[in-house]
Amino acid sequence: MGKLISWVALGFFVVVVPFISWYYLKQGYNYRKKLLSEVVIKDSLLTNDDSLSLLKGKTTVLVINSNTKTNYYLEGLYNQFKNVNGFQIASFDSIDNTVHLPEVYISNFMDKYKSSQIALFDTSLHLRNVYNNESESIKKLIEHIAIILPRQKEADIQMKN
Repeated sequence: MGKLISWVALGFFVVVVPFISWYYLKQGYNYRKKLLSEVVIKDSLLTNDDSLSLLKGKTTVLVINSNTKTNYYLEGLYNQFKNVNGFQIASFDSIDNTVHLPEVYISNFMDKYKSSQIALFDTSLHLRNVYNNESESIKKLIEHIAIILPRQKEADIQMKN
């Protein structure tokens, strides 16, 4: 009986655990691959459009048209990402916790996307996606931010001399 339990345990650790690990990693890979296909570059701002360098170098959620519902979602978004370096929320209105942009800052972009509520830019001023203020769209925005944000390099382990 003891040998049978040993063989079952060995089989579990040699076959079942690696299969479960592979399946879990494959699901994560497919999920990330799907999200990356949703946030391909759709447009970009010219560097001279960002003359004050307010947007360059940071992942930016740009509020195009603000209203009460959008502001409600932005508060939650700010709370979720407030401690992340390289992330900002920018708007043309005076909304709490956002970078205020001048009215005519990127007017050519605003004219093109005035029907949307929110836009997501990466650190190179590439437009990744636009969103409305519905809860499903905001959930997608949060997933896309997590994909677009640059990963922080972790410190290397150093040997003490």
